[in-house]
Amino acid sequence: MRSKGIIMLVCFVLVVASGVFLLRHDSSSTVLRAERAKIVISFGEDLTDQQKRELMDYFYNWQKGRDRDTQYITVSNKEERDYLQGLIDEELIGSRAISSVYCETLDRSRGIEVETRNITAITPFMYANALSTAGIENARVIVSAPFAVSGTAALTGIIKAFETAQGEKLDEEAKETAHEEIAETTKLARKIGSNKAEKVVYEVKRQVVERNISDPEEIKKIILEVSADLNINLSAADIERMVGLMQRLNSLNMNITGLNEQLSGLERSWNEVKSTSRESNGLLNQLLNVLRDLISSLKNALA
Repeated sequence: MRSKGIIMLVCFVLVVASGVFLLRHDSSSTVLRAERAKIVISFGEDLTDQQKRELMDYFYNWQKGRDRDTQYITVSNKEERDYLQGLIDEELIGSRAISSVYCETLDRSRGIEVETRNITAITPFMYANALSTAGIENARVIVSAPFAVSGTAALTGIIKAFETAQGEKLDEEAKETAHEEIAETTKLARKIGSNKAEKVVYEVKRQVVERNISDPEEIKKIILEVSADLNINLSAADIERMVGLMQRLNSLNMNITGLNEQLSGLERSWNEVKSTSRESNGLLNQLLNVLRDLISSLKNALA
């Protein structure tokens, strides 16, 4: 009888502990259900029905809990080519539109948040940097594909999805410049690696926008200084292309404060993930410690 009572007591503690954990978890879910978001999913036009279903299941992880209907659109390889033809290698554009996008508008000051899956040529920061150029603000973007792809179609899909969610078009010159930026960053990434490529493009862009520089020699000087700081050797052709890109960026009259606010979302979202993980682990560890203390006490009582 005494052993049976001990077992029942241990089970009770486990049930209570589980309840506390689920309560904490459910409270965050309640917050998600309270959000009101505009969600648009853009599928690559050349996906099979089965591949679309697989991506739908994947995107549902972010879609669930939102209380707005989701709109579905497609993006074609032709639409990609309208922006990227001549700017990027043919092998990266390909002949099919596969990469797809989940786009959700966020509250003001949230910034741009990007995650990718099965995207080989473009990093989340590359997307976010280009999206800020296009004029996109406060959006959660998930780029995915059913298998490994370059991801070049996704930028066109993201922009199209955001315009659908907002109900209005973005500035055409800004969209063209964003595609040029992603193309240039991708080219550099193939030479010097993604990490250095995204850093040099962003830092040069930041300085050009912040100081409102349009003179090509001044821009070239910034490129050389930033490259030296990052231990990067750029060819004359690379520098010439980047000067042209930065002149176009400067003509968009971008605001440096707005740019930094939009890109801060990436760092914040990562910190939130780490914070949530630490919080959950902390709670679980507290419960396990309580359980260990209880078992120890029961052992002492039986001794």
